[in-house]
Amino acid sequence: MSSEEMLYAQGAKIWVPHPEEVWEGASLEQDYHKGDTVIKIVKNTGRQLELAIKPNGSNLPPLRNPQILIGLNDLTSLSYLHEPGVLHNLRVRFCDRQNIYTYCGIILVAINPYASLSLYGSSIIRAYRGRSMGELEPHIYAIAEEAYTKLEREKCNLSVIVSGESGAGKTVSAKYTMRYFAAVGGSESETQVERKVLESSPIMEAFGNAKTTRNDNSSRFGKFTKLLFKNNMGVMNLTGATMHTYLLEKSRVVFQAPGERNYHVFYQLCAARDKYPELILDHQDKFDYLNMGKSPDIENVSDRKLFKETLHAMSVLGFSKNQITDILKILAGILHLGNIKFGYKYKKDSEEIDPDGCDINVNDLHLQLTGEMLRVNSDDLRKWLTTRQIESVNEHVLIPNTMEISYAARDALAKHIYAKLFQHIVDVTNKSLNMGNKQSCFIGVLDIYGFETFDVNSFEQFCINYANEKLQQQFNQHVFKLEQEEYLKEGITWTMIDFYDNQPCIDLIESKLGVLDLLDEECRMPRGSDESWVGKLIEKCKKFPHFEKPRFGTTSFSVKHFSDTVQYDVHGFLDKNRDTVSKQLVNVIRLSELPLCKLLIELEEIDTLSTDGAKTQAMGGRVVISAAKQQLPADYRRRVAPSKQHKRSVGSQFRESLSSLINTLHATTPHYVRCIKPNDDKIAFKWEASKIVQQLRACGVLETVRISAAGFPSRWIYHDFYMRYQLLCHRTLINKNDLKQSCFNIVQNWITDEDKYRFGNTQIFFRAGQVAYLEQVRANLRKKYITLIQSVVRRFICRKRFQRLQRTALGLQRYARGCLARRKAQAIREHRAALVISKYARGWLIRRRYVRLRRSICGIQQYARGMLARKRFRDVMDHYRATEIQRFMRGYLARRAYHKRRHDIIICQAAVRRFLARRRVKKMKTEAKTISHIEKMYKGLENKIISMQQKIDELNRENSNLKHKTSEISVLKMKLELKKTLEGEVKNLKLVLAEKDKVLTHLTKQLEIERDEKMQLLEDKDNTAEQFTKQKQIWRIENDDLRKQIDDMIEMAKKVETKAAVQRENNNESKEIQEAYQKLLKDKEIVENENYLLKEELSRMQKSNGTDFVYHTRSPSNASSQNEDDVGYVSGKNTLEVTRSQGGFGKAPHLSQSDITPGQVGLVLKLRDILEYEKRKNKILGDQHEKLMNRNKNTEDSIRVTELEVENEKLRNDYELLRNSIKRGTEMHELDAQFYALQDELRRRREECIQLKGVLQQQSQSLKSYGNGNGSLNKNEFKNPQENNDLAEAFQAQKLVNRQLESELSALTEENNAHLAELSRQIDDLRNEKQQLQNIMQTDLDNVNEKDMDKVVQNERYLRYELDKTLNQYSHLQEELNVMGRKFDTLKFGNDKMALKLEQLGVPTVENAAKEETARPVTQVTKQKMQNYQGVMKFQSSDLDKILHRLINSMTPRIAIGLLPGFPAYILFMCIRYTDLINADDDVRELLSKFVVQIKKIHRNPHVIEVRTLWLVNSIALLNLLKQYGDVEEYVKYNTLKQNQQQLKNFNLYEYRRVVLEIINSLYHVLVKQVQGFLEPLIVPAILDNDEIKRGRQTQNIRGHTTSNDPSSPDHSKIAAWKQLIQKLEHFFKQFYHFGLDRCYSEQIFNQLLYFICAAAMNCLMLCGDMCMWETGMIIRYNLGHIEDWVREKKMSNDVLLQLAPLNQISQLLQSRKSEQDVQSICDLCTSLNTAQVLKVMKSYKLDDYEGKITSTFMETLTEKLNARPLMNNNIHDFTMDQKFIHPFKVVFKYSDVKLEEIDLPKHLNLDELLVKI
Repeated sequence: MSSEEMLYAQGAKIWVPHPEEVWEGASLEQDYHKGDTVIKIVKNTGRQLELAIKPNGSNLPPLRNPQILIGLNDLTSLSYLHEPGVLHNLRVRFCDRQNIYTYCGIILVAINPYASLSLYGSSIIRAYRGRSMGELEPHIYAIAEEAYTKLEREKCNLSVIVSGESGAGKTVSAKYTMRYFAAVGGSESETQVERKVLESSPIMEAFGNAKTTRNDNSSRFGKFTKLLFKNNMGVMNLTGATMHTYLLEKSRVVFQAPGERNYHVFYQLCAARDKYPELILDHQDKFDYLNMGKSPDIENVSDRKLFKETLHAMSVLGFSKNQITDILKILAGILHLGNIKFGYKYKKDSEEIDPDGCDINVNDLHLQLTGEMLRVNSDDLRKWLTTRQIESVNEHVLIPNTMEISYAARDALAKHIYAKLFQHIVDVTNKSLNMGNKQSCFIGVLDIYGFETFDVNSFEQFCINYANEKLQQQFNQHVFKLEQEEYLKEGITWTMIDFYDNQPCIDLIESKLGVLDLLDEECRMPRGSDESWVGKLIEKCKKFPHFEKPRFGTTSFSVKHFSDTVQYDVHGFLDKNRDTVSKQLVNVIRLSELPLCKLLIELEEIDTLSTDGAKTQAMGGRVVISAAKQQLPADYRRRVAPSKQHKRSVGSQFRESLSSLINTLHATTPHYVRCIKPNDDKIAFKWEASKIVQQLRACGVLETVRISAAGFPSRWIYHDFYMRYQLLCHRTLINKNDLKQSCFNIVQNWITDEDKYRFGNTQIFFRAGQVAYLEQVRANLRKKYITLIQSVVRRFICRKRFQRLQRTALGLQRYARGCLARRKAQAIREHRAALVISKYARGWLIRRRYVRLRRSICGIQQYARGMLARKRFRDVMDHYRATEIQRFMRGYLARRAYHKRRHDIIICQAAVRRFLARRRVKKMKTEAKTISHIEKMYKGLENKIISMQQKIDELNRENSNLKHKTSEISVLKMKLELKKTLEGEVKNLKLVLAEKDKVLTHLTKQLEIERDEKMQLLEDKDNTAEQFTKQKQIWRIENDDLRKQIDDMIEMAKKVETKAAVQRENNNESKEIQEAYQKLLKDKEIVENENYLLKEELSRMQKSNGTDFVYHTRSPSNASSQNEDDVGYVSGKNTLEVTRSQGGFGKAPHLSQSDITPGQVGLVLKLRDILEYEKRKNKILGDQHEKLMNRNKNTEDSIRVTELEVENEKLRNDYELLRNSIKRGTEMHELDAQFYALQDELRRRREECIQLKGVLQQQSQSLKSYGNGNGSLNKNEFKNPQENNDLAEAFQAQKLVNRQLESELSALTEENNAHLAELSRQIDDLRNEKQQLQNIMQTDLDNVNEKDMDKVVQNERYLRYELDKTLNQYSHLQEELNVMGRKFDTLKFGNDKMALKLEQLGVPTVENAAKEETARPVTQVTKQKMQNYQGVMKFQSSDLDKILHRLINSMTPRIAIGLLPGFPAYILFMCIRYTDLINADDDVRELLSKFVVQIKKIHRNPHVIEVRTLWLVNSIALLNLLKQYGDVEEYVKYNTLKQNQQQLKNFNLYEYRRVVLEIINSLYHVLVKQVQGFLEPLIVPAILDNDEIKRGRQTQNIRGHTTSNDPSSPDHSKIAAWKQLIQKLEHFFKQFYHFGLDRCYSEQIFNQLLYFICAAAMNCLMLCGDMCMWETGMIIRYNLGHIEDWVREKKMSNDVLLQLAPLNQISQLLQSRKSEQDVQSICDLCTSLNTAQVLKVMKSYKLDDYEGKITSTFMETLTEKLNARPLMNNNIHDFTMDQKFIHPFKVVFKYSDVKLEEIDLPKHLNLDELLVKI
């Protein structure tokens, strides 16, 4: 069986001709065999026919392509490349799938949908950017991307040629092409250059487009736009553009066919006539040039709105307001010129009409308006419109014009002016677009008219078809060249392809003695005419095969163009080619006073493209056209028009410009866009096959198909061919390691003719029809195998069904028998149960009837008793109410009688008073009539008359003075206006001043109140000071008394010594020893007391010098209010409670009473040794005390330093509290609190003095007791004087102790006095400062005026400066205190070392004493002062740059991970607190500004993700700190007391919080974009591909480039794409976690990332129609499941997964059934998809071989249901998702429990020398 017989088998689908649809589908009724002359067919309509064919089968009907190939996006990929196959493929894509773009090799076929489609948004631009041609669905952006990519790669010039007939959409396609270049060459957000390029379109459309019968916006000129690009670091940036126009249809200005309009700009101007009343325009129907077509409006188009856009575009392109006004005047002048009417002219001195002349009414309104608009002489215009001048040798002859000639002259002038105006607009636009920037390459966009043929074709159609012949020739050559290059690249043998060459047709038109040459020659003839030219044309051109003479007449000729034969009507050819206008009328316009008119007339038409071509240079073997360098002289375009003999014709100009255009295109790499018009009715998606076939032939699409079909049109990559057709070969011939050999075995097995295929390097090439043959073979084999499988499956199903029925029958029988037995047993049980139930039922009924009867009787009795009781109660109530009514009625009657009587009395009194009043009035009237009364009334009338006369005289004098001043009225008015202005300003200033006065008055009152309070406070302080002075005097007197008592005690001790000596001589030895023993015990006790006191003194010195200095603190509210256990000084209470028996250092020899006997003579010696030991201890303590005094200075200085620190802290706190209280208006309460604090301080001082007095009193009492106890001793108590000396020494030691106590008392007293003096001084300073401020404010307020407002502001600044200065002084003082603290630490360390040395040398130390003191019953409590940090970092302003550099730039992610999350933010905030503490506004502004600049550098410059994450975390932490410590109730309510104390006091950083929030959003956007950049290459393979099935699969685009579905390297091929994607997500998740990003923020980022993954995958799926299949849905569901599992594993919110809902629904939609019954389920399924997305998937769905076809009814029903859904979003017509959309970042406040005072600076940050923690 031959291949023809196999293909033309019964049921084969074929195409047959149709008179209207061109081609109609049919199928064969029987098999075809070679030699048959007739075949039977059945059309799709059911009609049977017999077709006659040749025996050799050469005219067999064309076969239809297989189902898999129908709807392909490239026509050359069809197996059967013929006209019906191309037409059907386009119809399926256009009508069924609504895809308006289709490839045909290198051509993009664009069919005008006559509907608005969402195919051109910025998301579509981003989707096609970087994609090769063929990867995505065909689109105009794909062609533009291919051109731009080639421009970037090869740095060569390119062109995009857009052609098609009128209404096919050429202008829109060119516009979108330029929009794409502007977007990718600049930015999507238009810069100035891109904006100008895009804004040039509205201008050109307004002045060059018009409504025709075929198109509402038809371009009536050709346009070639060169977009100039410059190489900027490997990126081609758009730098400018130039525009070249061809053959403007000037005749449209003066004539329009029915149903057409003039150029848009005229109607736009009339629509906006109310804005330009000076143009004196009327409705568009009132102008002859606008109402010829009788179709002035365009549906759904607002001319007024478009005119606004046109003016805006002109302003953008550099047209000044004067230029725009002049252009509008010229347009209005053209309209008024068209309304000039010509009338009959009468012969001189006769009423006979002159047929050879005409006239214009002198009062013609439009003539005058034309002259006014164009600024020309109306009389001259009237003259030269009605007459013309003929030049002879010596004279000029004026000849009157007929009415026809006058109208023609008028119209010629209008066309000439408009053409010049259009040329001028193009020139200005080019100057604005090309700003002189250097350019390296360009992309040209050619928007030119397609092949046109009408019922009447004139000169314009001839030029258009001539241009299309030239372009078709260039196109054929380029297509043939590409086909050859493809074959050479693949290394296959090929034969020369024959293609149509239209050079003979071009020679007919442009060769010597061709159509244009003869036309120019006839135009130069004096009496040349259209008829004579046609005669010459028939005579000279009959030798050309493409020329046809008319059958009848000589008014037309025909040319055989490449697409069709066109007959041209020669009427008007010569006039249009000459394009003549009256020279006199041109001179009238040249004399215009409107500058633009002069400029237009002097413009010369030159070919800008040929001028650019003359400047081209050869660069690198390519021709580069430099359009940016303007080397023409300045007046090149402003030359005077040449003479008539040398003026070029329109045809010659067009031929030259067309030649330069073709040369430019040859020097570029062209890309072709062929626009097709589907119908003439402009109905959306209506298909007219006959019209479309004609256009496909005319635009070269079918020629491209023919060239492709002549070679090897079908091309398959080896891998794809193997995957599709591997079942056609036995498995023994399959080698998976060598796919090329496997494919060779498959092809060789089924195609015997080697000429039908070729094996290239990467592809297999097939002749037309071979792929369809392989598809038929594959379908037959699959059918065979499927039938076999079906038979086995059916047997299996039937056997299973029989077994199931058998099991069912047996089961039914078993269950039936059991059911009958159970039913019988149930009947027996029911009978027995019925008897029992009836027994119990009867008893229950009897009981129920008895209970109901008893309940009824009881109820009746109850209600009866209640009724009787209620009746009795009602009787009682009625009696009570009757009694009350009677009582109120009697009262009412009595009151009414009283009121009636009083009323009668009042009436009688009124009548009497009225009578008396009337009598008095009569008396007064009588007196008024007397003369004396009249004189009294008119007594002062004469004086009034005289005074009025004087006033009149004064007014006359004033009037005369005012008359003299009338000349000054104008000046006074000006002054008055100025004064009113000044008064307004003065009023405003007065209002401001009044507000200031109120504020100052309020402040003054507050200050006065404070002054009075402070005066009262000072008086109280003076009284307290006087009391203290008196108390001090008392203390001094008491001190003197104590001294006297000590002296008396010394004298008494001496007497005791002498008496003891006498007694010692008289007493016996035993008594002497006993008395001596008692005396020595007392001495020992005294010495121990002295040692104890010295030890206490030493301990106090050490504590006051060391511990107290560091740890002694007082509360901020009351710095002096200490309790009685405060031991800043040695309290008397503890001194009195000391047990003397436990003092001393070391262990002394212990003597008990039992050790002494009267007989021991050596006891005295032992006691003496004890005394000597005690003396030595006393000496050691004294030496140690002296050393401590020398080393740590004296006790008084240390105590004074400590007290000064305490008082300084107290004063600072008091000052801050006083400031805050003044702000809050609670200064009185604060002053009272401070006064009470002072009183507490004085009370405490007084108590301390009393305690000291108690100490002294105790010492004196001990001495007195010592004297009294020894007074009875006689002189015989001691044997020798040595013992007296010891006692004297002990007594001297006691005296030293007393003196030391006195010195301490005096020191404390002086310190207290100094402290009180210091307080008094500070209060005086505050009072003086307050008084001075009050005086200054009062003086300024009294003397303030408008001129002194600056002084007030200056004073306010001075006060702020003083406040800042005070705070700075406080900070310095605080720093000094810190320095002193560090010095103290050093001294303490030295002190400890010395104590250690003393201990090593055997000298007792303070620690040992402390150990002994622990055994005392009353221990001494000391209050230690801890290091109190305030959470502030002190720094110098000059170090800010270093701090920020080390904190930000040097903060690497490795360092940051080891720190507290947000550590830099905490350090920055502590620096901010320092600036707030010192009120340094400039410092905080500088700090935050520099921080903002550094962070902006991070998100502007390229950085790793870790750095951006780090500073996103720190920025959020800083924002939270600014909120938490910003004194806002919403944020501070969770703060601790310490954190509330650390609030910012002086600054409100609300604006900076906004700046930080903006930084956070910027960091978030940059971070998300960077992460998306990492994820984007992985998304498509991870979502839309199954790596286990398709790993390594490659696809080929139409250019032959091979692209892999797996973008990763070979090393990554071992890992599935979805695993790589999840690994990336896991990596980012760990980064966010390690840097401390809160969960809510990381979920927001992953929410955005999943949206981006969904958007990227969705867009790729939507733009790759071949992927919409059942298999893709399964792959998407599988891959998304892994991502969802990962999200759930990380325990993220379910809202994150909602971003993947569109993809999930797409996968379900692809796998769902697609019948009419499933429409509602599909609508319920696709809740997250809009209508356009669902329809796009359905229309692009690729059916499997055995899937049912998607019917049109199903699509219509689905569309209706989808449109009936409520709108989900505004962009329901866009099937793509915006990949650049980023969800807003929500920053929430999070409370931080980190304590600022506990944060320390790590040493490795090197910030210790720059920051100091205080």
